[in-house]
Amino acid sequence: MNLDILFHHLPCGFLSVNALDKTGNHQLDIHHDLYTTRIDKYGSPISEEAVREVVGRDDQSVDIDLANPFTTDCGNCYGAESDTRPCCNTCSDVQAAYNAKGWAFNDAHKVIQCVQEGFIDDLRSHKDEGCRVHGFLRLNRVAGNINIVPGKLILQNSRYVVDSDLYQIDDIFNLTHKINHVSFGDEYSGMINPLDGVMKNWEDKHTSAMYQYNLQIVPTVYKSWGLRANTNQYAVTESMQKVEIHGVGVPGLFFVYELSPIIVDYSESSQSFPHFLTNLCAIIGGVYTVASWIDLCLYKYTQWSKQ
Repeated sequence: MNLDILFHHLPCGFLSVNALDKTGNHQLDIHHDLYTTRIDKYGSPISEEAVREVVGRDDQSVDIDLANPFTTDCGNCYGAESDTRPCCNTCSDVQAAYNAKGWAFNDAHKVIQCVQEGFIDDLRSHKDEGCRVHGFLRLNRVAGNINIVPGKLILQNSRYVVDSDLYQIDDIFNLTHKINHVSFGDEYSGMINPLDGVMKNWEDKHTSAMYQYNLQIVPTVYKSWGLRANTNQYAVTESMQKVEIHGVGVPGLFFVYELSPIIVDYSESSQSFPHFLTNLCAIIGGVYTVASWIDLCLYKYTQWSKQ
């Protein structure tokens, strides 16, 4: 899946991208080949360098710093330590340990690692920014969904929930967004992607929104001038649900997709020059025949009129 989406009022640090499918393959906080760019509310990059950072990280290792006791000693995990993660030397380590336990992480101001790193202050300093999420995801060819949500997806009681309290600096999450591009597979000339250019503005200051895009993906074989592309087209229906603070529903974007059981075989071809000449001669001959018939009719009519 190729995507390029602008969030005008949600900072990059607030967002996580997750992919879940019916085979049980769950990708949380995806970062492979998926990037974020910090933008202002108008969609322009924050800096000329267009700062790019990976969405989520599964490698939370840090360089050892002798001046920092949490990198030389075993940092406290606040009860979330495990055999695979006995120590938490950074704020990210503590968050990862909490997520592994299925615990909500909403007390960062009480975690000394986060306080020393200025984690909360850093979040607040970005609250007026937006984010561009772009890149591609690798998906299995089965039904599933991709969601982009403010917060982290964690497993609690055998079900996934969104832990977003830490990032709720304002009263609501503003899900204003513009979809620059969404496609599945390679593109060909004249291909239409229904979601490209879709813009949604959210102006309600008391509720947030959950946008759901239902995609019917149709495998497509495109052949033209000796070239062949195995790709996909899709149709889309959409819905929106208002989400109250701590109410039912999860704010975010949800792309729910299913694969069609049929395949479309689309071929483009051009006729050869001899074939073109044959058709041209046939057309000229037809025109000449019709003109001769009309001329004969007019002549017969003229002769009849003189009698």
